[in-house]
Amino acid sequence: MEGLLISDNAKGGDTALATDFYELAMAAAYFYSYDHSNFPDSSKVKGIFEMFVRRLPKNRSYLVAAGLEQVLYFLMKTRFNNEQISYLRSLEVFKQVHDDFFKYLRKFKFTGSVWAVPEGTILFPNEPLIRVEAPIIEAQIIETYLLSMMNFQTLIATKASRIVTSAKDRSVIEFGSRRAHGPQAGLLAARASYIAGCIGTSNTLAGFKLGIPVFGTMAHSFIMSFEKEQTAFKQFIKTFPTGYLLVDTYDSIAAIKKIIKSRIKTAGIRLDSGDLYSLSVQARRLLDNAAGGKYSNTKIMASGELNEYLIQDLVSRCAPIDSFGVGTELSTSRDDPALNGVYKLVATRILPKFLIKNRRPASEKIHYTLKTSPAKKTYPGGKQVYRILENGLIKSDLVALEDEKEPQLEAPPLLQKFLDNGKILLRLPSLNGIRAYHLDQIKTLPQKFLNLDIVQESFPVSYSNRLQAEIRNFRPK
Repeated sequence: MEGLLISDNAKGGDTALATDFYELAMAAAYFYSYDHSNFPDSSKVKGIFEMFVRRLPKNRSYLVAAGLEQVLYFLMKTRFNNEQISYLRSLEVFKQVHDDFFKYLRKFKFTGSVWAVPEGTILFPNEPLIRVEAPIIEAQIIETYLLSMMNFQTLIATKASRIVTSAKDRSVIEFGSRRAHGPQAGLLAARASYIAGCIGTSNTLAGFKLGIPVFGTMAHSFIMSFEKEQTAFKQFIKTFPTGYLLVDTYDSIAAIKKIIKSRIKTAGIRLDSGDLYSLSVQARRLLDNAAGGKYSNTKIMASGELNEYLIQDLVSRCAPIDSFGVGTELSTSRDDPALNGVYKLVATRILPKFLIKNRRPASEKIHYTLKTSPAKKTYPGGKQVYRILENGLIKSDLVALEDEKEPQLEAPPLLQKFLDNGKILLRLPSLNGIRAYHLDQIKTLPQKFLNLDIVQESFPVSYSNRLQAEIRNFRPK
């Protein structure tokens, strides 16, 4: 487990309060809605919730699921401590809430089950990334953390996947920590970018905590601290013989000529501004034509406000660039910096003891729920996604109710059960394993989904006959 990335506290730190306040208000209301004298944890009424994305960010044609490992760790570790409960009790809105609810919070732990698509999976709108079944209080309290973690990492992984795809066989390094929306966002962006195919990051903490390869060259300030540019180059290479030299502090081409004239042996140079195509062509020519072929193996890295469109243009024009460092555009998903993933109740499961208490038939009851409001409609019931491939490429996805057993559902299910009664079932893959899985997933996408110039308005997703019938027959009470 990689941990919470918010706190290293073994009991979950302060993450129990990393939630929207209304989650806790609803938890108290749930607590007193289900005969708390006999069922104080509301465990006889379970909620089935699903997280899905209604609409893709603009210019995207698919999603890359990411963030699950942190969500699972949160679910297994988060607890409310005495200090947090004292804070909640001090709030005016909780003044009338009795002590038994706060006793419940002191014993709180997640006891539910979780199905999810593996990280790195390609998905489309309205397909569930995660399905949670738990006592309804538990399922509600976890909403904010689950959404914030999954929305952000999925957003960045999706952006990074597009950037890596546009670079074709050139390497991409995530350079965006200083422009990320805070240190934790920088760390999570590094993780999501690596999942999507970046070869590494400039974020040292990501290397330390997550084992992601770290890369770095030098800043302009290092060059400017020396009286002569070539002196800065010599001193840096003396310390880091395999380092890259930043050449655009003053004049990129002049700097490359100084490197060659001074016989400074460098593994690579970095171009960070200007016409990157023209500069890379001139740089490659100078390096290749240097006497003795001493610089023919010197690599060229490009950086500076790059995105998938600029990289695609450089690659299509055969710019002699070996790798790209991508910062702001990647770590903030600059063109569309928020994912509209939602977490919705799709069913409730009422267990026999609660039904007996209320003088109802003593058999488990499933009640499907859905929203019918315009633009925010949902699909009822816990669901599974079946992916149908043809010649190794995605032909279609079928979304069906989780308990359907129909002949057309022979395709493998995408959602796997990761937690059962709060306990981990599956050994989670390494970060390198997730990355390799995503790179295999990309190979299953038809070319039209990889074309940056075509935005998909329709997706290869259909819904089972039974699921469609449930929607048609639904009548709000």
